[in-house]
Amino acid sequence: MLNTNFKIAWRSLWKHKAYSLINIIGLTAGLTACLIVATVVFDELSYDKQWTKGDNIYRILSVNANVKDEGVMPVAFSGIAPNLKKDLPEVIDYCRVSVGESRLKFNENAEGVSFNILHAEPSVWNLFDFKVLQGTPRSYVKGYTNLVISKSMQQQYFKGNNMIGKVISTVPDYGKPKKYLITGVIEDMPQNTHLRAQAMAIAEHKPESNAMPVEDTFYYFETQYVLLKPGVNINSFTDKVNNWYKSKLKNKKVDYLLKFQPLKDVYLKSDFASVQTVHGSMRNVYIFAGVAVLLLLIACINFVNLTISRVFTRAKETGVRKVLGAAKGQLIIRFLAESVLFFVIALALAMVLYPLTLQPVQTYIGHTLVVNFYDSVFLLSTVSVVLLVSIGTGLYPAWYLSRPQPTVILRDKLSGDVGLNTLKKVLLIGQFAISVIIIVVTLVVHSQITFMSSKNLGFDKENLVNLDFTDWGTSGEAFKNEVKRLPGVSNASISDWYPSSGSGSMSRMVDVGGEKLNVFFIQGDADLPAVLKLHLQSGRLFDPQSATDAIDQDSLMNQGRSPETKALIQQQPLIATTYTAGLLGLKLNSKTPKFEGIPVGIVSNFYSESLHNKLKPTLIQAISTPKYGAMLIRVSPGKNRAFLTALSKLYKSYYPTKPFKYNWVSDLVNEQYKTELKLQQLFTCFSILTLFLACLGLFGMVTFTVEQRVKEIGIRKVLGADVIDIINLISKSYLILVMLGFIVAAPLAWYAMDKWLQNFAYRINLNWWLFALAGIAAIIISLLTISLQSVKAALANPVKSLRNE
Repeated sequence: MLNTNFKIAWRSLWKHKAYSLINIIGLTAGLTACLIVATVVFDELSYDKQWTKGDNIYRILSVNANVKDEGVMPVAFSGIAPNLKKDLPEVIDYCRVSVGESRLKFNENAEGVSFNILHAEPSVWNLFDFKVLQGTPRSYVKGYTNLVISKSMQQQYFKGNNMIGKVISTVPDYGKPKKYLITGVIEDMPQNTHLRAQAMAIAEHKPESNAMPVEDTFYYFETQYVLLKPGVNINSFTDKVNNWYKSKLKNKKVDYLLKFQPLKDVYLKSDFASVQTVHGSMRNVYIFAGVAVLLLLIACINFVNLTISRVFTRAKETGVRKVLGAAKGQLIIRFLAESVLFFVIALALAMVLYPLTLQPVQTYIGHTLVVNFYDSVFLLSTVSVVLLVSIGTGLYPAWYLSRPQPTVILRDKLSGDVGLNTLKKVLLIGQFAISVIIIVVTLVVHSQITFMSSKNLGFDKENLVNLDFTDWGTSGEAFKNEVKRLPGVSNASISDWYPSSGSGSMSRMVDVGGEKLNVFFIQGDADLPAVLKLHLQSGRLFDPQSATDAIDQDSLMNQGRSPETKALIQQQPLIATTYTAGLLGLKLNSKTPKFEGIPVGIVSNFYSESLHNKLKPTLIQAISTPKYGAMLIRVSPGKNRAFLTALSKLYKSYYPTKPFKYNWVSDLVNEQYKTELKLQQLFTCFSILTLFLACLGLFGMVTFTVEQRVKEIGIRKVLGADVIDIINLISKSYLILVMLGFIVAAPLAWYAMDKWLQNFAYRINLNWWLFALAGIAAIIISLLTISLQSVKAALANPVKSLRNE
């Protein structure tokens, strides 16, 4: 019986080719896009779920207890984890971990090859599962940093060679090269982990790093993970840890409280781009999941609307079947078989298109998707969902067609059903409401990105080159002077800060009106304000020729300062931003009890971070003969290629073993908004796709409307109606529905984008014209779609349409 139903369904599909083609194209496009988006969503949700002890692993977070709105840091004092293990029985083990880029030298290539390296201590094997393929890397070899390489790294650089026991060196940006001893090979680390790396460097920490912080001691912050016993209540444990922490500090004021973040939340529920390079966004997961549902929903609405549009052409077929004895249940199964067949064909085509679109998506997001359609669970889930959706989508049309008595159908009384027409209109309104919402999202994201990229940041980001942080040694000042002599270079500066690298190189807590506030310091040589082209409001900038404007970098950082050095720092000139001067009540050439130094100049506010964050109080200190940091170089417009060639040659003459790494500052600033840029690009694709699907359904409905009214159109033409009259006759009702879709979409889109814009400290206003533009675009595209069939019907010869009367 089921086989017969599918045969009849296939014949019906083949008989009505135009209807079938429109339906299959719409469903295929919708299913393919839905599968791709669902793949990204499920892959994002899979991060760090593969670790067998993952449920009991937590990252230690620090919360500033004194400074308002300072937020949470994904690091803690280096000695916290070791002492937790020593004092609290709930802690089984710990590991201090970081992921960073290192250059490894395998041969005579002086620059080496860059890799992402997971730096950890030997206890890493007790927390995370890494499959060992060669060697005995779990046995730590003292005296070396042990390097455990991945299988793909072995195949690319050591193919056919026994690399176990081989010693290789790094090409450092700072200090001397390090020696790494290769102790083993592991299976490639999974792509769906925030600890994604190509190799693992294991080394023991120095004993002093295990100590608790005490007064007047310099201490490090590190990323730390702890493994807790199963069943530990994390809220109670957090309270216990903070009480323990306070007792450990004794009389020292507690600056930070500790929190514990589950390992499985680290990827999606973290916003620490400077520390955690591999991170996602739960908000984006919700957005993409919603888009996947909407794409499938639009495709299903198309199917329902096109099926309903054919109710009257299928009514007599249904009536005859009922007269011949077909039961209501049999008719429902008959029409459901047709619905399922449509979805099965569309799914088969989507499976063909899926691998063709998956690779570009992986290239676009920058890594392989671990979860995909070829995973057995994902495949089974997809097929199950498609079958359920096909049955659910076809159920109402099937029930509607099987409901009337044959006498009603055969007497052509079905056409007066108001409910059916209302459903068609509601579904069409819903389709275009979704399309308008996605167009509005695209326009708002684009406007916000344009606003951020064009906003005056307080410094000139154009024609400014940044040489990456490095150890300049004793040649930094000489190299800088040679750079300034290159053709096209107007100025240069060495600084431990550059735009987009953070709020500053260090901070100091000060009291402002009874509230604690972090003031950030930027340290660079005396040329830094001029190189950035900061706008002087009052006072003066640093004088590069002055012996007192700048202080030695090592003296400034030295904890045990001599009395002479302390006296110099007390008198050191500072440059403040307008916001900082007003907030702290600074006066030019006057000492302040809040920090060391004397403000000598006030410059216009400049944004050291992205516009996601509020302006921070910032002071600039001048340092002399800096030995490490970045170099900012101001270049004349149009000299880029020749300048970079000359700069590279000069750099190699001074630092032959160091890689020449540079970025344009404008690119670094724009890189801060890469998430928003990708969001805009994705929603541009989504808006095109949703409009295509909506217009495809609209085209099908208009086609069937024209077919039903072909004789009416012929009579009107005989009675004198012109082409414009016929177009108005057909398009008027549909355009009204599209406009109603816009009315429904506008408040929903405004609410959603207003919430999204709250993520930016500086943002655009939601102007009415953004919504009007989206509505006009939807109406114009709809009108063009309708006109394709309306004009054809209006130009048709009425003699042909009336020939059978």
